Amino acid sequence: MDTQTIQHFFHPVSGSISYVVADSDTNESIIIDPVADYDEDHGKISFESAQNIVDYIEQHHLHVTAILETHIHADHLSGCFHLSKVFRAPIYISDHVKEVYAGWKDELCLSELYHFEHFLMDNEQLDFGHSHLEVIETPGHTASDLTFKIGDAIFVGDSLFHHGTGRTDFPGGSAEKMYESLSKIYELKDSTAVYLCHSYPNQDSELVYKTTIGEEKHENQIMGEHTTQQDFVTQRENRDTQLSKPKLISSALEYNLTAGQPHH
Repeated sequence: MDTQTIQHFFHPVSGSISYVVADSDTNESIIIDPVADYDEDHGKISFESAQNIVDYIEQHHLHVTAILETHIHADHLSGCFHLSKVFRAPIYISDHVKEVYAGWKDELCLSELYHFEHFLMDNEQLDFGHSHLEVIETPGHTASDLTFKIGDAIFVGDSLFHHGTGRTDFPGGSAEKMYESLSKIYELKDSTAVYLCHSYPNQDSELVYKTTIGEEKHENQIMGEHTTQQDFVTQRENRDTQLSKPKLISSALEYNLTAGQPHH
C-alpha cells in the first residue's frame, strides 16, 4: 500500500496551516498552501515561515515535485512563489482562479494574472512518487476552492473547518455551492482524515489541524450529516453578515493573483 508522511506547519499570525506530504517510498513530496510573512506597517514581505518548510525538506532529504494551492487566500500572502523558486517546482491551482482574477481585476487595479504552471480541473490526477492525488472541485468559499484527496486523507482548504465551515461572502462565493461541495465531501468514508487550512487556538483551545469526516458529520455546528440546504444557507449567510473583512484582503489578493507584479 502506498503510504505518505504528512507534516503540518502552523502560521500563528494568520491561523493558517501548510503541509508537506511525502511519498514514503521515494521521498518525492508536495507542498500545500505555504504562507509568506507580511509586515503590513512597512509593506515588507519575508519568508521565515516558508524557511521552516525548506529546513524540514532538507533535513528529510525530500524532493519537491509540486506546490499546490487549495484556493486564492484572502487573509495572508502565499509562500508558493518563493518556494517555487527555491525548489524549482511548478505551482498547481484551480482553473477557476481565472474567474477570481476577473472578479477583482478592476477593483484592485491588478496587473496580469500570474502564469501558474498548471491550472487544475475536477477529477484531475497528480502523481508524486508512488502516491496519487485526486482533485475535487469544492466551490463555495470562492469559485477556485479545491480539495485534494491522497489515499485516505483530504486537504480541504477553507471549505471545512473543525466543527464549522469557511465563509461564503467573498465575490464568487456561494452558500448553496458550499452546501453541495460539503455534501460531496461527506460521501467519503467516515474514517477519512481531514486536514484543515485554519485553526485559531487561544488560551482555552489548542491547535487543531486534523479532524475526520465522521466527526464533522456528528459535531459540525453548521453542516451536520442531516443539515438541509435551506438550513445551511440561512445559518451560513447569517454568520457571514457578522464577519469583518480580512485585514490583509487587498494586499493578499493582489500578491496571490499576480505574484506582486506592479500595477498596470
